Amino acid sequence: MRPHALLLLGALLCHAPASARPPGVTGPAVPFAADVPGPEGLAFTADGHLVVGTKTGEFRRYAADGTYVSLGSAGEPLAGVTVLRDGRVLGAALAADRIWVVGPGAGSPTVFASDVPGPNFIVQTRRGRVLASASTGGTIVDVTDGAPVVRGMGLAFPNGLAIGPDGFLYVAETAPGRVSRLRIARDGTLGPPRLYAGNLPLADGIAFDKTGNLLVLGNGALNIVVRRTRAVVPVPADPLVDWASNLAFGAGGGFGRRGLFLANFGPVFGDGTTVVRLPYDRPGARLIR
Repeated sequence: MRPHALLLLGALLCHAPASARPPGVTGPAVPFAADVPGPEGLAFTADGHLVVGTKTGEFRRYAADGTYVSLGSAGEPLAGVTVLRDGRVLGAALAADRIWVVGPGAGSPTVFASDVPGPNFIVQTRRGRVLASASTGGTIVDVTDGAPVVRGMGLAFPNGLAIGPDGFLYVAETAPGRVSRLRIARDGTLGPPRLYAGNLPLADGIAFDKTGNLLVLGNGALNIVVRRTRAVVPVPADPLVDWASNLAFGAGGGFGRRGLFLANFGPVFGDGTTVVRLPYDRPGARLIR
């Protein structure tokens, strides 16, 4: 190939839209927060803070410089953490079958929903419904009004949740190592689960990037399910990523938008103590709020 042709090819690649380029991590992880007791869930607030839930039940709200304030403690281990459209923060207490809520300011968390069989993660749909994965029940439950109503069934240890660019609910099924998706009807009911991607051992936390690729944590690894082909692309291991459980894209401000923040839960179910940032080549999907 002639030199000028090589230059032209390089220019085309540099200016190609992100959706046309393979997604990927662009560098090594860097520390963000240390001495966090068993971080498992994390989520960004609308005003640009990162909320992390811990195995002690504490909700911590971090600024971009790594400093934090405590929003209070539920007193029992928290799994997934989600920020609702109105600013309230929900935390899933899997072992206690409860979901906790705390306001955007510091205070005492209260019970949002009870009798949820193993709540693990929570999302809010574009119509405002609040859905939780009930891991030990194998179901998805609607807890919008506090009382759990089963909306989806037939799942094998449903774990992480995400709303896809197609408006479907995506569910990480940990036991079989796969991600399934369910259609969300206008009335809030869910269709049957359909396989989206397999070969994802111990699938746990999931999140979409802006161009529709799905990032999946599990079994101590990070994989990317490419939107166009559904091919599973493993991300090379990083020494600072220690059996991360959940991930969230930066929400702008001091956090940036092209960074993945990962909660290092640790290989012994809560012995991790750090949150790290992993640079990524495109922003995260806009959360449906």
